[in-house]
Amino acid sequence: MIDFIEAGKCYKSHGIKGILDVEMNPIFKKHILSEKVVFFKINGCHVPFFIESCKTDGSTLLKLEGVDNPEQARVLSHQSFYIDENKLSKATKRSAKIQGKSQGLEGYSIHDRTSNYNVAITSIEEYPSQLMARVMHDGKSLLIPLHEDFVEEIDEVAKIVFMILPEGIFEF
Repeated sequence: MIDFIEAGKCYKSHGIKGILDVEMNPIFKKHILSEKVVFFKINGCHVPFFIESCKTDGSTLLKLEGVDNPEQARVLSHQSFYIDENKLSKATKRSAKIQGKSQGLEGYSIHDRTSNYNVAITSIEEYPSQLMARVMHDGKSLLIPLHEDFVEEIDEVAKIVFMILPEGIFEF
């Protein structure tokens, strides 16, 4: 069974060859370009479309197989597109989970398996291409990167983010 996850949105057709102007979630971009398939929901069903080409010059332009003119492209305009979540790497799934839960992580605690410190997340802040958790440690405010390479597991029941952080991150 395929589990679908939203990976981006199609905005409008571009030119006369059925090219689509899309916005991809940066977390899934590498996966989409390697798998070369996205799904659009048409009449309640997820329909696969294979990617012929992708250009990223400021905006992202996708050429899909079977979409060869502006009329066909308009059918997909202003729709979200999806990917098969089961084919994502564990790191990409973690990134998507972090991004999807980012605001919901306030009140969670971080357990660093490197230093064995436990700190409470007071807020989540978004920086260019990076989510950061603001925590208090020894009376000082720190920013901890919520990066897929550091997040090992998120326990939603215990409200703990288990991480393996670089040594010295809690030292000032």
